[in-house]
Amino acid sequence: MIARNVLANLIGMAVSIGVQAGLAFGGYRLAGAEQYGLIGFFTVLLIAAAIFDNGLGQTVTRAVARNQVEAPATTGTLVFNFALIYLGLATLLILAVWALAPLLATHWLKPQHISTAEVRECLVLMGFAIGIQRLRGIFQATLEGLERQVLSNLLLSATGLLRLALGLGALAFVAPTAEAFFWGQILASLCETVTFACAVGRVTPGAFRPQGLEGGLIWQTLRFAGVNMAAAATGTLVQIADSLVISAMLPLATFGKYSLVSTMCSAMVRLTAPLITAAFPRMAAYVRAERAAELRRLFFTASQATFALMLTAAGALVFFGAAFLELVSGDSAASADFAPVLAALALAYALSGLCRPAHALQMAEGDPATALRINLVTGALYLPAILLLTPRFGVILPALCLTGANLLAFVLFTATAFRGRLRGEALRWLRSSVLPQAAVIAAAYAGLRLMTDTALPLPVRLGMAVAASGLALGAAVLVSNRLRPHLLQIPRRLHLRSGQNGASTAAS
Repeated sequence: MIARNVLANLIGMAVSIGVQAGLAFGGYRLAGAEQYGLIGFFTVLLIAAAIFDNGLGQTVTRAVARNQVEAPATTGTLVFNFALIYLGLATLLILAVWALAPLLATHWLKPQHISTAEVRECLVLMGFAIGIQRLRGIFQATLEGLERQVLSNLLLSATGLLRLALGLGALAFVAPTAEAFFWGQILASLCETVTFACAVGRVTPGAFRPQGLEGGLIWQTLRFAGVNMAAAATGTLVQIADSLVISAMLPLATFGKYSLVSTMCSAMVRLTAPLITAAFPRMAAYVRAERAAELRRLFFTASQATFALMLTAAGALVFFGAAFLELVSGDSAASADFAPVLAALALAYALSGLCRPAHALQMAEGDPATALRINLVTGALYLPAILLLTPRFGVILPALCLTGANLLAFVLFTATAFRGRLRGEALRWLRSSVLPQAAVIAAAYAGLRLMTDTALPLPVRLGMAVAASGLALGAAVLVSNRLRPHLLQIPRRLHLRSGQNGASTAAS
């Protein structure tokens, strides 16, 4: 089932990244840098609101997964209670953005060709779009806890494509403004949330049957969720602080360009979602059943796959970032200026993604407090640095500081992940799941980059980047002892399948 869920998550992730890229690149081309600055700020607020999913949503997934072992009949009651909590939080989120919109429009964002009234109206629309979309989190978390990830990804793909069509359609056919874009996102969020709610209603009996609140059930799970949400909130603040500072200190057009670069890099972290989403419920079940051997194998496999994917994606942006930026923006000068920022952010987001297997293990073991402490330490060092130094050094400084903060977080997450059920496995993990992948990926990119002249035409440079990515990913899989057998079995499976097809044809 895990392999099936990973495959479904990979397909869903590919569609999701395509939608995110289409909205970012199409939005930048259609609306321009300054209007896209508002869309970029919307992305920042979306990430901030994602603490629902990273905190409370992950708690729901864990609770539903454990219920399948202990008391499956209570799942409907669990979902109903958490749906009410989600509804209350989403309402508070909409009201908070509405109340803060005049202050943000007047004193925070720095538009040069957009009126304050237009900015304020866009902020209010952002709040509605985000609040409605966050309601989807309870239903998605339920499906993931039930390991119905094929269904979840099918719905995410369909509604994501609808979001892309409505967003770009509004910009192309209604008006090339952020306001038109946000109306499209509100409609897409409504469709998405209703679709997920209907799916959960079909697979979870009693999820929407009116019933009283279960105080004991809520308190038992919210004690875990409270610490988890605090950890998610501090971690999210570290990840978006650069965008918040730049949006407040620099012109909106400059923030629009930085937001485009940040979106390219944040898409990398989503590469980990298929693996962690599939592995986390099973990790929680293994922890509950005290199956240490299976837990270790699953953690090593998830780590090797995560490192292979994240380092391959980061290497493409570090070594060939200028070519990708030129493709996206259509501006070779801006691409050259922002290529160092892209490289720094690519490393920063890659390090963030590399923390996820260790964090998932800690969550499965019921330990969200460690992530909270790590995020507080990195935030205490990172936030003052960017506040003090960004006005002097510009957009490169927050990117470099974020890289340093995430490197520290990775070291701390790694150091604390092996204190529990995997005690004594740290060196073995480094030798099998970290160092070989990093070495072969760096070698593959460095070799092809030395062969690529910056004066070559853009299609040639992009072709070299794709070739380097394929070589790096293949090499990383081959040096991963938990992944290599699956890769080597593919030709054998294809041969057996073709033989079976031939036999069927002959028999017919």
